[in-house]
Amino acid sequence: MINRLELNDRGSFLDDENQMVVDAICTDIAEQLFEEWNSSNLDEGTFYADYQIALMCNDKYIKSKFNEFYELTPEDEEYFNVGL
Repeated sequence: MINRLELNDRGSFLDDENQMVVDAICTDIAEQLFEEWNSSNLDEGTFYADYQIALMCNDKYIKSKFNEFYELTPEDEEYFNVGL
Protein backbone atom coordinates (compact mmCIF):
# COMPACT_ATOMS: atom_id res chain seq x y z
CA MET A 1 0.00 0.00 0.00
CA ILE A 2 1.22 3.52 -0.86
CA ASN A 3 2.17 5.76 2.03
CA ARG A 4 0.36 9.04 1.23
CA LEU A 5 2.70 11.08 3.45
CA GLU A 6 5.72 9.90 1.48
CA LEU A 7 3.96 10.85 -1.76
CA ASN A 8 3.69 14.44 -0.53
CA ASP A 9 7.49 14.68 -0.64
CA ARG A 10 7.65 13.84 -4.34
CA GLY A 11 6.46 17.23 -5.58
CA SER A 12 3.77 17.54 -8.21
CA PHE A 13 3.23 15.49 -11.34
CA LEU A 14 3.07 18.87 -13.11
CA ASP A 15 6.57 19.97 -12.08
CA ASP A 16 8.11 18.66 -15.29
CA GLU A 17 5.25 19.58 -17.62
CA ASN A 18 5.47 22.19 -20.33
CA GLN A 19 4.32 25.61 -19.04
CA MET A 20 1.70 25.80 -21.82
CA VAL A 21 0.11 22.60 -20.48
CA VAL A 22 0.12 23.96 -16.92
CA ASP A 23 -1.35 27.28 -18.09
CA ALA A 24 -4.13 25.46 -19.96
CA ILE A 25 -4.93 23.44 -16.84
CA CYS A 26 -5.02 26.60 -14.72
CA THR A 27 -7.32 28.31 -17.23
CA ASP A 28 -9.66 25.33 -17.29
CA ILE A 29 -9.82 25.19 -13.49
CA ALA A 30 -10.31 28.96 -13.23
CA GLU A 31 -13.23 28.82 -15.66
CA GLN A 32 -14.87 25.98 -13.75
CA LEU A 33 -14.36 27.70 -10.39
CA PHE A 34 -15.77 30.96 -11.76
CA GLU A 35 -18.84 29.20 -13.15
CA GLU A 36 -19.49 27.50 -9.80
CA TRP A 37 -18.87 30.72 -7.84
CA ASN A 38 -21.04 32.82 -10.14
CA SER A 39 -23.83 30.24 -10.20
CA SER A 40 -23.83 30.22 -6.42
CA ASN A 41 -23.99 34.02 -6.38
CA LEU A 42 -26.84 33.99 -8.89
CA ASP A 43 -28.87 32.00 -6.38
CA GLU A 44 -29.05 35.31 -4.49
CA GLY A 45 -30.06 37.25 -7.61
CA THR A 46 -28.44 39.01 -10.54
CA PHE A 47 -27.70 42.21 -8.60
CA TYR A 48 -25.87 40.25 -5.91
CA ALA A 49 -23.89 38.26 -8.52
CA ASP A 50 -22.95 41.43 -10.39
CA TYR A 51 -21.96 43.11 -7.13
CA GLN A 52 -19.68 40.20 -6.24
CA ILE A 53 -18.01 40.42 -9.66
CA ALA A 54 -17.47 44.17 -9.33
CA LEU A 55 -16.26 43.71 -5.75
CA MET A 56 -13.65 41.13 -6.75
CA CYS A 57 -12.50 43.06 -9.81
CA ASN A 58 -9.72 45.62 -9.31
CA ASP A 59 -10.73 47.55 -12.41
CA LYS A 60 -12.24 51.00 -11.74
CA TYR A 61 -13.97 50.91 -15.12
CA ILE A 62 -15.95 47.77 -14.18
CA LYS A 63 -16.88 49.24 -10.81
CA SER A 64 -18.05 52.49 -12.45
CA LYS A 65 -20.08 50.55 -15.05
CA PHE A 66 -21.73 48.62 -12.20
CA ASN A 67 -22.63 51.91 -10.48
CA GLU A 68 -23.95 53.32 -13.74
CA PHE A 69 -25.97 50.25 -14.72
CA TYR A 70 -27.70 50.02 -11.34
CA GLU A 71 -27.98 53.82 -11.03
CA LEU A 72 -26.16 53.80 -7.71
CA THR A 73 -25.13 56.94 -5.90
CA PRO A 74 -22.66 57.50 -3.04
CA GLU A 75 -25.58 57.17 -0.64
CA ASP A 76 -26.11 53.53 -1.69
CA GLU A 77 -24.36 50.86 0.36
CA GLU A 78 -23.18 48.95 -2.73
CA TYR A 79 -21.82 52.04 -4.49
CA PHE A 80 -18.16 51.84 -5.51
CA ASN A 81 -16.14 55.00 -5.02
CA VAL A 82 -13.91 55.01 -8.08
CA GLY A 83 -12.82 58.64 -7.97
CA LEU A 84 -9.35 59.58 -9.02
